[in-house]
Amino acid sequence: MFIDIARSRHSCRSFTAEPLTDEEKRLIVEAGDLAPSSKGRRPVRLVPIDDVEVIRSLSDCKDSGARAMETATFAVAVAADPAVADTWVEDSSIATIMMQLEAEDLGIGSCWIQLRLRSRKGEPAENHTKEVLGLDSSLAVLSIVAFGRKA
Repeated sequence: MFIDIARSRHSCRSFTAEPLTDEEKRLIVEAGDLAPSSKGRRPVRLVPIDDVEVIRSLSDCKDSGARAMETATFAVAVAADPAVADTWVEDSSIATIMMQLEAEDLGIGSCWIQLRLRSRKGEPAENHTKEVLGLDSSLAVLSIVAFGRKA
């Protein structure tokens, strides 16, 4: 039952080294892609990150609170185009939790790493993430979700 998934989901900040399967990654991203958006405008852009070295480099994406990226084996940056919808924060948040709930259903841990309104060395935290991932400057990055096998 869905309520069981909702009850059991919690932030997991430490993961084993065992990677997720391609199918697990696909299902997690698909869940985010299926999230509803205001007026069907779909401003959200999900950016899957498979490269563990890139994920590790993103553990420094903000001044504190991104430790889960140090052991994650998969991550998804949740970005959006604010010009498409003024509800981009809400739409991105819905996509984020949809991915986390799918992960929980698969027995996979996750942690929401908030970037919006956070800083990194005196700059907006999203700037480092955009640079590392090569994202267009027109996009806003709400979060990165770290995924992995629960330690």
